Amino acid sequence: MIILISSKITQSNIQASLGKAEYSYFFLLKEFMPALQAFAEVINVESADQVDSLYQQYRETDEQVVFLSVSPPQQTPIGLACPTICLFAWEFDNVPDEPWEGELRNDWRYVLKGIAGAIACSRESADAVRKAMGNDYPVTAIPAPVWSRFQLLMPEGGWLPCHPERSMEFTGHVIDSPLLGLSADGLVQHMPRPEPPVLISATKPGASVGRTRAIYQAWREALGNRPSAIARRGKPAVPPQSTLGAQPLQACQIEVSGVVFTTVLNPRDGRKNWIDIVTAFCWAFSETTDATLVLKMTHHDLEHYRIPLLTLLSRLAPFKCRVLVLHGFLDDQQYRQLIEVSDFYVNASTCEGLCLPLMEFLASGKPALAPRHTAMLDYLDEQMAYVVKTTVEPSCWAHDPCGIFRTRKYRLNWQSLMEGYRHCYRVARDDAELYQRMSQHAWQQLREFSDTPVVATQLQNFLHGVIAGVEQPVARAQA
Repeated sequence: MIILISSKITQSNIQASLGKAEYSYFFLLKEFMPALQAFAEVINVESADQVDSLYQQYRETDEQVVFLSVSPPQQTPIGLACPTICLFAWEFDNVPDEPWEGELRNDWRYVLKGIAGAIACSRESADAVRKAMGNDYPVTAIPAPVWSRFQLLMPEGGWLPCHPERSMEFTGHVIDSPLLGLSADGLVQHMPRPEPPVLISATKPGASVGRTRAIYQAWREALGNRPSAIARRGKPAVPPQSTLGAQPLQACQIEVSGVVFTTVLNPRDGRKNWIDIVTAFCWAFSETTDATLVLKMTHHDLEHYRIPLLTLLSRLAPFKCRVLVLHGFLDDQQYRQLIEVSDFYVNASTCEGLCLPLMEFLASGKPALAPRHTAMLDYLDEQMAYVVKTTVEPSCWAHDPCGIFRTRKYRLNWQSLMEGYRHCYRVARDDAELYQRMSQHAWQQLREFSDTPVVATQLQNFLHGVIAGVEQPVARAQA
């Protein structure tokens, strides 16, 4: 079998595309590739214009050929001679059914009618397609095969919490709360500002303390340039200027200790609730010195969230726990180190189409603090995670410009999230046996759910079935 495959985000432009629309499809394609290559020859195509010529070329040699578009349905090409399958992640229980802005593709039913079938990354989104297209429509739910790539990270017998001497390499910008001299007084313009304190690096000797000073100074300057403050001084408004963004990226060795909670998210994505993640953590551990929250921000522009983050931390101050923000691209080795130094993965989303980072941490044997809804219903349970409470509320589709409530999402219970932090901390500190059982269960559950051979078999059976369904009507017409 020949699988032609395409995605508009590639290895060459992923760093510049972090946080932009559909950037996560690069990682989705990357995860699916080993399973596809297990039973077919996979050929990347740069554009849909190449698909039909390659299709005819390989059909002349009696090869089965299918085009796999790893993208949302509204970006999937239609009208091709080659059987086309859309592989997508979707976080709602219904699909867009209106061609807003005069674009027929925004009505997913229009696109789905024009292609051979669809692969959704969760059972809920596959059911949403069936509700729109009928139960006979060729759609299936297949998760990304993450377990094989991360299974070897877990030591024999499972992880133990609070592992000593933990460090990781990182190249990028680091915002470390203990080094910022945070104070809510710094948010009030008419009060005198304290001078920056003497900073002690939280990284190993040789790492740059100057970068942390630059963060603090940039924060002070930007706060001084807020429109409200400028108006009081009678100066014309100017955009906040950053001295941090101009700093060259530097490699450093980051050390963490105690109980480490980690989340990987796009701060531009409101569904991720990163502000709740931070506030609940700081309230839960305001008097706890050995609790750390690591936020790995997947966004190309530090300025998008820098000032809101520093303002938020200042409003929460004083707190004794540590908030560590990493801005920069992690290569595979650095990402594995991030998993290894973590004790729990944190998710506070209102809805999920898959959540690759959560699956990757679980596949490595790391327990979680997360709600259980949408795609997470397929693989998350109480034996591997503290489940955060949620309630259903009206919502709109993420890319709907009208913003009309036509679907639903899940409102996070903030109190439950805060209590979850404390529960996980107690487990890590006082019940290593329970933590180890959670680690083992997460590893085994993801093995059964997302091992490469399991996913490869599902993909192969579905694609063969779709091709057979397309070829039978053609054969009858020719006869």
